[in-house]
Amino acid sequence: MPLKKPSRLPKHLNRAASPFVRTMAKKYYRTTMVRRRMRNISHGTRKWTKVASAIGSEFKVWAGIAGILTVLAIIGILLFSPIFDVKQIQVRRQDARLDIEEVQEVLKPLFRTRLPFITKSQVFELLADQYPDIRRIEISKQYPSTLIISAYLDTVAAELKLDEPYTGTGAMSGSGSYAYVTTDGYAVFTPIALAGGDKLPKLRITDWGVKPTNRTFLLSTEFLQTIFQARDMLSNNFGFNVTDITVFIRAQEFHIRANKVSLWFDLTSPVALQFQRFRDFLKTVPLDQVKEYVDLRISDRVIYK
Repeated sequence: MPLKKPSRLPKHLNRAASPFVRTMAKKYYRTTMVRRRMRNISHGTRKWTKVASAIGSEFKVWAGIAGILTVLAIIGILLFSPIFDVKQIQVRRQDARLDIEEVQEVLKPLFRTRLPFITKSQVFELLADQYPDIRRIEISKQYPSTLIISAYLDTVAAELKLDEPYTGTGAMSGSGSYAYVTTDGYAVFTPIALAGGDKLPKLRITDWGVKPTNRTFLLSTEFLQTIFQARDMLSNNFGFNVTDITVFIRAQEFHIRANKVSLWFDLTSPVALQFQRFRDFLKTVPLDQVKEYVDLRISDRVIYK
């Protein structure tokens, strides 16, 4: 049954309200209106929140698409654009043995390569083919097209003195006037003397069948260490003044001249054992009776002259 529309009370039923009732009615009215406004505001807020959420979702989708397109554009530039091609290679020389023009010639395959994709190992492999005595490199990149390389070579262990048939035979032609051997046993030749080279030990090479050339393997690390160990023991344990070291590469032996006597060593037995033979020898034969050499290579006896 439908409700009737509201209507005013008849005058005979309309009674005057007390001040208290009026106050309570106004308070209720205000509260009701505030609640109604808050409901309206809340409803509007929810409506706008839904709209903003929809817009935000749409924006995320387009932002994701834009990000993917940007990444693809960057990859495309790196792969196909000539902007990042290597157009200049700078070599920072760390050693006088390093020829900058020669290094740049070796690194020619890197030109027109994408600079961001060049690795240290790639550069090292190219240089190691030409410089077997290279030990490490450092690279840096100056965008958009410059590669900077610092190369470090093996430390020089001794200066080489080449006797006949090397002197004047052209064995060093085009290689330089100064010969050295590195700690890993590579022969290197330079047109100028290396800094500090005058303080290096001198090794004399006399083998006719051995023709050292620039950046070729000459002596094993074990051979070099044995030579220097014997030299140091003569200086420190016996007080000898070492004046000359002659190396025979094919025979794997070396002669150390000290106190006007040549001591002969080889690699067939430990150098400490050969020095023990020398000590036993000095117990029976005074050193001043030796005129030329003492051969310590033979296991059961010491020969001298």
